[in-house]
Parts: sequence; structure tokens; C-alpha cells
Amino acid sequence: MTENPPSGTGRPSAVQPQVMLERRVTPFFATLFYGFIAAAAWIWLTVGAHKDPIALWTPASWVRDLAVGLGGGVALVGAWTLLPRGWSATRELEREFGWILGGQRTGEILYLALVSGVAEEFLFRGAMQEAAGPVLTTILFAVVHWPVNWSFRLWPFLALVAGAVLAAERAWTGSLVAPAVTHAVVNGVNLFRLANKYRVWKE
Repeated sequence: MTENPPSGTGRPSAVQPQVMLERRVTPFFATLFYGFIAAAAWIWLTVGAHKDPIALWTPASWVRDLAVGLGGGVALVGAWTLLPRGWSATRELEREFGWILGGQRTGEILYLALVSGVAEEFLFRGAMQEAAGPVLTTILFAVVHWPVNWSFRLWPFLALVAGAVLAAERAWTGSLVAPAVTHAVVNGVNLFRLANKYRVWKE
């Protein structure tokens, strides 16, 4: 049996519980992971669909799309904060993410929010929505957020709502700028909040 680590020192590895992992995603891993997602989207669009990926990132109006993206991000973050804290599902989901990501540093949060927003939107609202349409893409977006354990049971439903907003932004603006901004804002704000609340872990 392993003892609980001192507050804030790390979290046990799922494979080797005696090995303590940092409670953060490193920029190297983020670049590797989201770089793979972006590369898959690029190949899907250029080789499979014979479409120009750059065109998806060229909005008719930068001002409009940035405003839509920021507005969508603020709306989703506001909606998440209204979730009842009395729900066990809400508390457990937050603590799980706090345990995994509470050690994230400020610069890493900004970078992680940016690359995750760009790469995931490139794949889902870009390549996938072009091929499968917004409804199926939104459902698949929720499915890939399937809970890895019972504490994450609320996650796919939140992803379904977010996915619907992101798909609507993509369909309305015709580019990926608005959904990518919304995605980055949601991830960034939530990461900052988790880091502030759970930087030092308390049982």
C-alpha cells in the first residue's frame, strides 16, 4: 500500500503508483499530442478531402469571428460556473481535473489552451465537420470525452453542449477562428481556476 504524497508534491502514476508524476501537462507533451491531432486534420483535408486547410482559418471578418469566439467562450464558462456545486458529479469532476492539472504553470496554461483549441477545432470543426456534418461531429466530440472513470461521468455531457456551440459557430462564421477562440478561452479559464484552487492538494 502506498501512502498519500505530501500536499502539492505530485500524483501517483496509474501504471507505477510508487512513481510520483507532476500534476501538469508539459509543453513538450502538449506539442506532441496536439501536433499529432493537427497533422491528422491536415492530412485528412488535403489528401482525403482535397481541400485547402488554410481557407478554414481565413475568416470573412476577423473582428466578427474574434468577437463571436470570445462571446462563446464567456457564455460557456459562465454556464459551467452555474452548475450546482452541491452535485457530487460536479465536485468529483472538478477535483479529478484539479488532481491532474493543479500544478500547471501560467505560461503552460496559456500555451495548452491555445494549442488544444487550435488542434481540436482543426480536427473536429474542420476536417470532421466538413466530412460528417455538425450533428455527427458534435456527437463524436462528446464520445471522445467519454469518462475514464465514474468521477468523469459529467464530462461527455459538458462536451456535448460545448460541441454544439462550437459547431454552430463554425457553421455561422464559415471559419475555424471563432470556435478555436471559444475553445481556447474555455480551456484557459478552467485551467487557471483549477491551478488557483488545487495548486496545493488537500485531502
